[in-house]
Amino acid sequence: MIVLRAVIVGLIAAVIGVALIPLMVLLDLRRGGSGWGLCSGGLGECRNSYFAGFELVGWLFLAMFILLGMIALCVRILRHLESQAGRDPSVIV
Repeated sequence: MIVLRAVIVGLIAAVIGVALIPLMVLLDLRRGGSGWGLCSGGLGECRNSYFAGFELVGWLFLAMFILLGMIALCVRILRHLESQAGRDPSVIV
């Protein structure tokens, strides 16, 4: 059960990391970077299609959906294992 709790903590950290990606892209663009490949020549010379940003957001939403689903599955498995062990998962010790 400790391993499963560690997996849940890791998944939560991954969700936070994915949520911070847009901020990191904006900070990179502000510093004159390429925005992690979004604008290869920097913000001044950015000639991307209209949907490049929406594509990035779509991939981020998909990643968040998968990670949150994995967290829900792990929590469900953890509750099942705790109930099999004879402990009530709703009581916090």
